[in-house]
Amino acid sequence: MSDRFPPIPPVDLSPGQRVPATKLSNMFGDTGVFKYKNEDGSMIGPYSASDITRQAICEPREQQLALLAVAAAYEASYVLYAHRLIAASIGLFEVEISNASKGKLSESLTESESVTFTTAYELAKERGPLRESSWNRALTVLGQEKTAMIAHLVSGGVYTCILLNVGAIGAPE
Repeated sequence: MSDRFPPIPPVDLSPGQRVPATKLSNMFGDTGVFKYKNEDGSMIGPYSASDITRQAICEPREQQLALLAVAAAYEASYVLYAHRLIAASIGLFEVEISNASKGKLSESLTESESVTFTTAYELAKERGPLRESSWNRALTVLGQEKTAMIAHLVSGGVYTCILLNVGAIGAPE
Protein backbone atom coordinates (compact mmCIF):
# COMPACT_ATOMS: atom_id res chain seq x y z
CA MET A 1 0.00 0.00 0.00
CA SER A 2 1.03 3.58 -0.59
CA ASP A 3 2.01 5.88 2.24
CA ARG A 4 0.32 8.87 0.56
CA PHE A 5 -2.99 8.18 2.34
CA PRO A 6 -2.13 6.11 5.39
CA PRO A 7 -4.98 4.34 7.17
CA ILE A 8 -6.59 6.25 10.01
CA PRO A 9 -7.17 4.19 13.17
CA PRO A 10 -10.89 4.01 14.00
CA VAL A 11 -10.37 5.84 17.31
CA ASP A 12 -8.91 8.82 15.42
CA LEU A 13 -11.76 9.18 12.90
CA SER A 14 -13.76 12.39 13.06
CA PRO A 15 -17.57 12.12 13.30
CA GLY A 16 -17.75 12.88 9.56
CA GLN A 17 -15.32 10.07 8.82
CA ARG A 18 -17.08 7.54 11.05
CA VAL A 19 -20.30 7.58 9.00
CA PRO A 20 -18.85 6.16 5.76
CA ALA A 21 -16.52 3.81 7.67
CA THR A 22 -19.53 2.37 9.50
CA LYS A 23 -21.49 2.06 6.25
CA LEU A 24 -18.60 0.19 4.62
CA SER A 25 -18.30 -2.17 7.58
CA ASN A 26 -22.04 -2.79 7.48
CA MET A 27 -21.96 -3.35 3.72
CA PHE A 28 -18.89 -5.61 3.51
CA GLY A 29 -18.81 -7.06 7.01
CA ASP A 30 -16.14 -9.71 7.49
CA THR A 31 -16.84 -11.58 4.27
CA GLY A 32 -13.18 -12.09 3.41
CA VAL A 33 -13.95 -11.51 -0.26
CA PHE A 34 -11.39 -8.72 -0.32
CA LYS A 35 -9.39 -6.80 2.23
CA TYR A 36 -10.72 -3.29 2.88
CA LYS A 37 -9.43 -2.73 6.41
CA ASN A 38 -6.39 -3.58 8.52
CA GLU A 39 -6.42 -5.80 11.58
CA ASP A 40 -7.02 -2.72 13.77
CA GLY A 41 -10.10 -1.75 11.71
CA SER A 42 -8.42 1.09 9.77
CA MET A 43 -9.77 1.40 6.23
CA ILE A 44 -7.23 0.74 3.46
CA GLY A 45 -7.08 1.14 -0.31
CA PRO A 46 -9.47 3.74 -1.72
CA TYR A 47 -11.31 3.86 1.59
CA SER A 48 -8.38 5.41 3.46
CA ALA A 49 -8.24 8.22 0.86
CA SER A 50 -12.00 8.65 1.21
CA ASP A 51 -11.66 8.96 4.98
CA ILE A 52 -9.09 11.72 4.58
CA THR A 53 -11.27 13.84 2.28
CA ARG A 54 -14.17 14.08 4.71
CA GLN A 55 -12.65 17.26 6.14
CA ALA A 56 -11.24 18.88 3.01
CA ILE A 57 -12.78 21.87 1.37
CA CYS A 58 -11.70 23.33 -1.95
CA GLU A 59 -12.32 26.95 -2.71
CA PRO A 60 -14.89 27.55 -5.48
CA ARG A 61 -12.21 28.85 -7.85
CA GLU A 62 -10.10 25.73 -7.22
CA GLN A 63 -13.11 23.48 -7.84
CA GLN A 64 -13.85 25.14 -11.15
CA LEU A 65 -10.21 25.09 -12.25
CA ALA A 66 -10.03 21.36 -11.47
CA LEU A 67 -13.22 20.66 -13.44
CA LEU A 68 -12.12 22.82 -16.38
CA ALA A 69 -8.82 20.91 -16.41
CA VAL A 70 -10.69 17.61 -16.67
CA ALA A 71 -13.05 18.92 -19.35
CA ALA A 72 -10.08 20.22 -21.34
CA ALA A 73 -8.27 16.88 -21.05
CA TYR A 74 -11.37 15.00 -22.25
CA GLU A 75 -12.51 17.62 -24.78
CA ALA A 76 -15.99 17.48 -23.28
CA SER A 77 -17.80 20.43 -24.82
CA TYR A 78 -20.87 20.37 -22.58
CA VAL A 79 -18.75 20.31 -19.43
CA LEU A 80 -16.57 23.11 -20.81
CA TYR A 81 -19.70 25.11 -21.69
CA ALA A 82 -21.25 24.70 -18.24
CA HIS A 83 -18.11 25.20 -16.16
CA ARG A 84 -16.94 28.19 -18.17
CA LEU A 85 -20.19 29.92 -17.14
CA ILE A 86 -19.92 28.77 -13.53
CA ALA A 87 -16.27 29.86 -13.38
CA ALA A 88 -17.20 33.32 -14.69
CA SER A 89 -20.01 33.60 -12.15
CA ILE A 90 -17.59 33.05 -9.24
CA GLY A 91 -15.00 35.53 -10.42
CA LEU A 92 -12.47 33.77 -12.63
CA PHE A 93 -11.22 36.11 -15.35
CA GLU A 94 -11.99 35.30 -18.97
CA VAL A 95 -8.30 34.71 -19.75
CA GLU A 96 -8.06 32.25 -16.83
CA ILE A 97 -11.17 30.43 -18.03
CA SER A 98 -10.00 30.40 -21.64
CA ASN A 99 -6.56 29.07 -20.72
CA ALA A 100 -7.94 26.42 -18.36
CA SER A 101 -10.39 25.31 -21.06
CA LYS A 102 -7.41 24.66 -23.33
CA GLY A 103 -5.38 22.87 -20.65
CA LYS A 104 -3.10 25.86 -20.14
CA LEU A 105 -2.05 27.46 -16.88
CA SER A 106 -2.64 31.18 -16.29
CA GLU A 107 0.07 33.21 -14.58
CA SER A 108 -2.54 35.20 -12.64
CA LEU A 109 -3.62 32.20 -10.52
CA THR A 110 -2.56 31.86 -6.90
CA GLU A 111 -0.08 29.13 -6.05
CA SER A 112 -2.87 26.95 -4.64
CA GLU A 113 -5.00 27.47 -7.75
CA SER A 114 -2.04 26.69 -10.03
CA VAL A 115 -1.21 23.48 -8.19
CA THR A 116 -4.88 22.48 -8.16
CA PHE A 117 -5.14 23.00 -11.91
CA THR A 118 -1.88 21.25 -12.83
CA THR A 119 -2.60 18.32 -10.50
CA ALA A 120 -6.13 17.91 -11.87
CA TYR A 121 -4.91 18.16 -15.47
CA GLU A 122 -2.18 15.58 -14.90
CA LEU A 123 -4.62 13.20 -13.21
CA ALA A 124 -7.06 13.56 -16.11
CA LYS A 125 -4.45 13.27 -18.89
CA GLU A 126 -2.04 10.66 -17.57
CA ARG A 127 -2.65 7.05 -16.67
CA GLY A 128 -1.12 5.48 -13.61
CA PRO A 129 0.04 6.97 -10.32
CA LEU A 130 0.52 10.71 -9.96
CA ARG A 131 4.20 11.51 -10.51
CA GLU A 132 6.18 11.76 -7.28
CA SER A 133 7.19 15.37 -8.05
CA SER A 134 3.54 16.34 -8.63
CA TRP A 135 2.47 14.57 -5.44
CA ASN A 136 5.18 16.35 -3.41
CA ARG A 137 4.22 19.74 -4.83
CA ALA A 138 0.50 19.15 -4.17
CA LEU A 139 1.24 17.87 -0.67
CA THR A 140 3.39 20.92 0.11
CA VAL A 141 0.99 23.52 -1.30
CA LEU A 142 -2.45 21.95 -0.83
CA GLY A 143 -1.94 19.41 1.93
CA GLN A 144 -2.98 15.79 1.98
CA GLU A 145 -6.71 16.37 2.50
CA LYS A 146 -7.15 18.91 -0.27
CA THR A 147 -5.05 16.81 -2.67
CA ALA A 148 -7.35 13.86 -2.01
CA MET A 149 -10.37 16.11 -2.55
CA ILE A 150 -8.94 17.24 -5.90
CA ALA A 151 -8.66 13.56 -6.86
CA HIS A 152 -12.32 13.08 -5.97
CA LEU A 153 -13.33 16.08 -8.08
CA VAL A 154 -11.26 14.80 -10.98
CA SER A 155 -12.73 11.30 -10.79
CA GLY A 156 -16.28 12.64 -10.81
CA GLY A 157 -15.40 14.97 -13.67
CA VAL A 158 -13.81 12.16 -15.67
CA TYR A 159 -16.93 10.03 -15.24
CA THR A 160 -19.17 12.87 -16.43
CA CYS A 161 -16.92 13.71 -19.39
CA ILE A 162 -16.73 10.10 -20.54
CA LEU A 163 -20.49 9.66 -20.25
CA LEU A 164 -21.13 12.83 -22.26
CA ASN A 165 -18.49 11.90 -24.84
CA VAL A 166 -19.97 8.40 -25.27
CA GLY A 167 -23.35 10.01 -25.91
CA ALA A 168 -21.76 12.64 -28.17
CA ILE A 169 -23.51 15.25 -26.04
CA GLY A 170 -22.19 18.66 -26.93
CA ALA A 171 -22.86 22.12 -25.65
CA PRO A 172 -26.30 23.59 -26.31
CA GLU A 173 -26.64 25.87 -29.30
